[in-house]
Amino acid sequence: MKNMLVAAEPATADSDAPVASVSERPILDPEGAIVPDARPPIYTLPFELLAEIMALALTRRPWKYGGEQSATATDVLGLCQVCSYWREVALKTARLWNTIHLPIADWRGVRGEAPAQTEMFFERSAPLPISVYIHPFLTGSPTKTDEVSAMVAGMAHRWKTFEVSCQSTKTFDPTSFTRISPGSLTNLERVELCWSNRRPSSWHGSELDIFSNAPRLRDVKIEVPLATSTIFNSMPWSQLTRLSLTYDSPQLCLDVLASCTKLVTVYIDTKQWLESDAPHNSYVARSGLLAHLTELRIRSRICSTGEYLAPFLRRFRLPALKTLGLSVQLSYPVTYEYFVDWLTPALTFLLAQSPNLQRLRLVNGGWDSIYAEDMPDILRLTPNLTELLLSEVEVDDNFFEALRYAGPDTMPLVSKLDTLALFDVGEFFEEVSFGEMIRSRWWSDEERLAMPTPPIVTQLKHLRFWSEDYEGIRTNDYVGFTRELVKTMGEYRLQGLDLTGSNYF
Repeated sequence: MKNMLVAAEPATADSDAPVASVSERPILDPEGAIVPDARPPIYTLPFELLAEIMALALTRRPWKYGGEQSATATDVLGLCQVCSYWREVALKTARLWNTIHLPIADWRGVRGEAPAQTEMFFERSAPLPISVYIHPFLTGSPTKTDEVSAMVAGMAHRWKTFEVSCQSTKTFDPTSFTRISPGSLTNLERVELCWSNRRPSSWHGSELDIFSNAPRLRDVKIEVPLATSTIFNSMPWSQLTRLSLTYDSPQLCLDVLASCTKLVTVYIDTKQWLESDAPHNSYVARSGLLAHLTELRIRSRICSTGEYLAPFLRRFRLPALKTLGLSVQLSYPVTYEYFVDWLTPALTFLLAQSPNLQRLRLVNGGWDSIYAEDMPDILRLTPNLTELLLSEVEVDDNFFEALRYAGPDTMPLVSKLDTLALFDVGEFFEEVSFGEMIRSRWWSDEERLAMPTPPIVTQLKHLRFWSEDYEGIRTNDYVGFTRELVKTMGEYRLQGLDLTGSNYF
């Protein structure tokens, strides 16, 4: 740590330039006039203002690869090397030292001087909450994770977030954290436990069952092997508002969801039930109320006969639901004598009790769980829908006819729809029905002013269409829609429609 403090000493030629204090009296010449200060203004900034500038420099920023990028230890230490005044301000401003994830590590884990650096950041950031992120990815790398684990555990009363991302317990031993005394996690708000290797054999040793007494915990993300079931016994499910759960037992996922009565958003990724263990319609009688849930996304990985999404849809009433995403994906090895149960009855059961739904996203994964003729009936239950995404869900002419706006005397389905995304929706529709639907829901400003009465449907804003199957017309060098429709779509784009159509538009 001493070496790091030395490294943080000013390195610039003017680092020892005198710094004027805010309370310092002005310098007067022999005649009593104020002597102008020739120093750069950066040296005269008040302490509080410079500290605020430093804090802003360390805030999360957009990353060129997407998402956000957090500050690093190098960023913080760099502020200490500008000049002696900057170093003084940085060392005395605790909130600069809790902006990074601790312990300090790189992609190969905790190495070299990282333990000493971590200790310094703990000291400088006290007593503020800290974000813990442990990610020893590579088995057998020269890490010092065990050395800092006890140090991090000793700061449990300051944890704001606790994240572990690793391959298995061969690269992360949670033993140090199991010794945390009950009641220590008073500041903990978010927990993330992610095992990239989720085979049961990847988990050995003690389990992280330490979170039952964390009164401020609201946000939990779990991606763990099937063997780690005791983690679920320690979570205070009833107080959570956000949950992301990837676990290969659908029954446990269903039971956890039923326990989270205050959830606002949830994502579940699980396998299907085995046919012998599948729950059936008895779940309707045992339905529960999740009154605060606004976003529900479920991904089911299926490989054979058995229940998948329907038990989740039959089990709950979701009156506040605004976003629903359902995905069915193929999981290997596949039993080819499969039969995928018809999903529409369970889906309509849920939608009938969720009148506020605004965004619906259905990903069928090539399985016939939802048929083309089902879609109009499904959309009749979503009068407030503004966004619809269908992927590998077949549609037909009846679907586009149901969406077409025929004038003020008729009311099409989903009249508030402004975003439509269709990916691989089959080839069982004609171009004319597709084109007429779009024309009926798009108008230029001039056309809008010329209408005798305002449209009673929302104008389309975003349209996505991409399909490998749809051939439309075929010529020697072209497969897709007619050139007339392509030209029309181009005009709509120029008028303001956000349109993406792969090679079609």
